[in-house]
Amino acid sequence: MKISITGDSILMSPLPDSYTDLDAVKGYITEADVRINNLEMVLSDYDCFASTYCGGLWLTAPAARLDDVLQYGFNCFGFANNHTMDYSYGGLESTLAALKERSAPVCGAGMSLAEATAPATVHTDKGSVAVLCISSTCDDAARAGDPGHAIPARPGLNMLRHSETFAVNAAHMKALEEIAAATHVNGRINNSKRGGYTVSKPGVFNLGTLEFVQDENEGKCSAPHPQDMARMQNAVEEAKKTHDYVVVCFHSHEIKGDDDEEPDYFIEAFARACIDWGADAVVGSGTHQIKAVELYRGRPIFYSIANFIFQSEKPAELPSDYHDRYGIDRSKTAAEALFIRSAGGTRGLETEFKNYKGLIPMLEFDGDALKRILIKPVELGFYHEDKSVKGLPHNASDAVTEEILGTLRALSAPYGTAFRREGELIEVILP
Repeated sequence: MKISITGDSILMSPLPDSYTDLDAVKGYITEADVRINNLEMVLSDYDCFASTYCGGLWLTAPAARLDDVLQYGFNCFGFANNHTMDYSYGGLESTLAALKERSAPVCGAGMSLAEATAPATVHTDKGSVAVLCISSTCDDAARAGDPGHAIPARPGLNMLRHSETFAVNAAHMKALEEIAAATHVNGRINNSKRGGYTVSKPGVFNLGTLEFVQDENEGKCSAPHPQDMARMQNAVEEAKKTHDYVVVCFHSHEIKGDDDEEPDYFIEAFARACIDWGADAVVGSGTHQIKAVELYRGRPIFYSIANFIFQSEKPAELPSDYHDRYGIDRSKTAAEALFIRSAGGTRGLETEFKNYKGLIPMLEFDGDALKRILIKPVELGFYHEDKSVKGLPHNASDAVTEEILGTLRALSAPYGTAFRREGELIEVILP
């Protein structure tokens, strides 16, 4: 069994005739029996109202863009990310309908929490694969919910909630208490605690919504939500009973400190737990950069394989909320508004090459044994003279492959993971 996984796809415009690397990228992907992609855009005819929140900006494109993405040969999609609910319930429904019309299995979002949690199944002549998808980064209003006794279920995405606690020393704690007293930042939460509406946690001091504890060893800790962990444990274990292989895909923008390349503590805990529950691989995306690879109990965790298609600067339409957020005249077109926000294309994610590199892992199993992990490095046309192909996956040059190999080695060293060059590919050295 071979399984290929690609990162986030944000395709806002048709594939141009000048794009010549489609066959090469597709050729590698379709060597696999199961071919997974994370769809990070809403599919609509611009007829769905926007949510008041978004995943950074509001991303939607016609369903024809899904047909373009399908040209790469995918047979399974994840749809749990920070853009899933950019266009509210209408956008969710239109996206799921477009996938269903094309018989494309999808996981990570649905008309209830049970549906959003449930795996997508891909059957092959070499066995069946269950794919589950979850996102830790999204507005809480995007979270799918279970029904009550008389209340129907809530559509949305499969969310991994988490808690954060910040440890500060005695002097810093005193300063926080003085700030709270002077600013009354805790007025409402203190009243809520007195009324029993907000639970007081022993030893925890609130500064607004932030939670602090006193400890001379200062820093941050984070932990996944126990209810979400229990739900995912059940989902993974049940999927393992009825499938030959289980892959968990997650989308996360949370980081440990100041470095986007470092996965947060709760993400590490969640990913390892998925392996403990029976997952054969855990693959992440989110912050647009490549992150470390860990081999845990003989199974791979890719903390981020980054982007596959990245055209976040090319939406044809935007809601007026975008203009209002940045103080831009509402008469400006989407392209004009994006140009103003980016200061003429000189700032933002679209100006850094690190956001235009990605990984395509190929996992090869023989029965229960993981036999090999190969990675195809891709670059997304950042330096291409033809700007119409910016954001589309291309074969990485030799120099970029070496650069990506160096990045993987540096980021994965704390996890003890080693790599070697294998022609145009990179191989993860298995124990």
